[in-house]
Amino acid sequence: MKKIAVLNNKGGVGKSTVSVQLAHGLAKLDFKVLLIDLDGQNDSSLFLGKNENDYKKTFYDLIDRRNPAKIEDCIINAREGLDLLPNKHIEEINAEFHREARIDLYLSEKLKGLENLKYDYILIDCGPQRTKINDAVLCYVDHIVMPVQVEAASVRAIGNIYEYLSDLRLSPDMIALVIPNMFDQRTRDSKENLDFLKEFFSDRDIVTDPIHRRVKITEAGKLGKTVFEYDEEAASQFFKVLERLVKVIA
Repeated sequence: MKKIAVLNNKGGVGKSTVSVQLAHGLAKLDFKVLLIDLDGQNDSSLFLGKNENDYKKTFYDLIDRRNPAKIEDCIINAREGLDLLPNKHIEEINAEFHREARIDLYLSEKLKGLENLKYDYILIDCGPQRTKINDAVLCYVDHIVMPVQVEAASVRAIGNIYEYLSDLRLSPDMIALVIPNMFDQRTRDSKENLDFLKEFFSDRDIVTDPIHRRVKITEAGKLGKTVFEYDEEAASQFFKVLERLVKVIA
């Protein structure tokens, strides 16, 4: 069971979009996948066409001290081969994490039932801030996939993740892939920022081919669909990223 956080400390880089596409893409490659939505805006759930009417229990119920739910009761099916663990009450979840003395062990304990469910991949869509939730996620996962919007402010902020990992005494080698996102090949700025990303990570060769900015990717999310259901060209871009992901993490 391979555990991956989709994380960037800067908002607006397309984390939830990337999380959903990677999760569904892995499922289409015949892997059994669980996507855990731990972003406060619940975008991963919404981009898969799921809302509060589709589930009764969530991650919040799983960690309820008074009456914790079984993990299998908090998981819903989103697509063939793809399950979803949704969330709500993100502030209360974060407060609960603050009460834990061993945040490094917390998710391993709460999610131990996943081993019996035989998932090949666990993907966790994380919020952009440094939170106790994200602290726990980083201590739980084996790898990080980092989407980076190909624009100056986002590219300049990539060093923040290294500081974060250092503060948690975790290895920077956890960063398995960097995905340049919302790339506009028509602009010089995008090309320069893509070149900077490649140079910054040149010692590890972990930068994927860029995901080009496409209106249809945004449209798909609004309709509760993935690119594999909505836009063939965007799907082909994500399949290239998936090939790298499976190769690197395998």
